[in-house]
Amino acid sequence: MNHMAEDLLRQVPYHNAHRSLLPQAVPKLKLMSIDIPQPTPVKQHLQAWINECDQLQETVELRRQKTAKFDAWYAETCLSKRPPGMTTGGVLSPSRRGQKDTQQ
Repeated sequence: MNHMAEDLLRQVPYHNAHRSLLPQAVPKLKLMSIDIPQPTPVKQHLQAWINECDQLQETVELRRQKTAKFDAWYAETCLSKRPPGMTTGGVLSPSRRGQKDTQQ
């Protein structure tokens, strides 16, 4: 009987209902060949950095000049029309304050 059961089982096709959960064969990924470009010469990189630094220095100097020009214009047009106590940051009436302190 044992041989009959084995023969019977061999005739039944095996089907695993959970085969989708098992690891499947992954097809090989095909990529185009990757060509690495030739590195640029060091002198070319250095020259680009030198140019960039020169432009930054020119920009900073131009900004300083514009700031100085604006400060001069502001002093001439706005600050010159104000009383001296407001522009120097001092108190406008220090003598009154001194009198109040001595009376008390």
